[in-house]
Amino acid sequence: MFQLDILFDISILPSNIMVLRDDDFIDFVKEEAGHAAAALLEIQGINCVKSLLMTDNVYAIMDVKSKSLDGLKNKYGYTQDDGTFVIQPGVKGNIEYLIDLLKKKCIEDVKLAKSSKHNQSSSSSTIPKSTSTVTSNNTTEKTISESKLNVQQFSLVEGEHYFILLQNDSNGALKCDIRCCCQKWSSLPLRRGKFQLSNFYRHLQGLNNICPALKKMISNPQSALPLSTNNPPPLITSDNVSQQVVS
Repeated sequence: MFQLDILFDISILPSNIMVLRDDDFIDFVKEEAGHAAAALLEIQGINCVKSLLMTDNVYAIMDVKSKSLDGLKNKYGYTQDDGTFVIQPGVKGNIEYLIDLLKKKCIEDVKLAKSSKHNQSSSSSTIPKSTSTVTSNNTTEKTISESKLNVQQFSLVEGEHYFILLQNDSNGALKCDIRCCCQKWSSLPLRRGKFQLSNFYRHLQGLNNICPALKKMISNPQSALPLSTNNPPPLITSDNVSQQVVS
């Protein structure tokens, strides 16, 4: 039997989906579920994820007896012999898909938050950096440390060669920046729910330049890079975001 769960990929959702409101939320609905679904939600004042999930029956508007709604009913529904209207199956399917996708997103956020709090409580308070607060941290370390640069392989260590900064911007979206030990900051772009390391790699070994710290490692592999003279930025995390950092 076909499993519908494979259709619900929350990585396609915008990182700030939970804070989208009004026009921004309706534009998202148009993109993901179509203009008909967006019109049905907008006319009912459903302007964000919370209001959508808290609405018991988004199709109940088809039963409201009001001439002002006749245009909407005729466009997105069918008139039955008894004069009542039913929503078009395709429109209903798109809305139900969207609702189930957003419910899954909320469930995964709760699981991540619980896991994050559990890992934080079990970590020693003397450790200067978190290794489990955000799932992306371990992925970042593994990806960077295993990279091959200029034939020789160098192991880059978080807290010594680079520092990760995760924080929410003014709109509530998660941002990820990496500071190299040479003090150069690189912002990581977010694509389909995953942070990309391309900007950091470009800094390390660009076509026209190369990171001075990495150049020192290449010229003298036996020497250890000095630690940054400035204190590394604190790791700021969000308990309700599940992005990953990948190459």
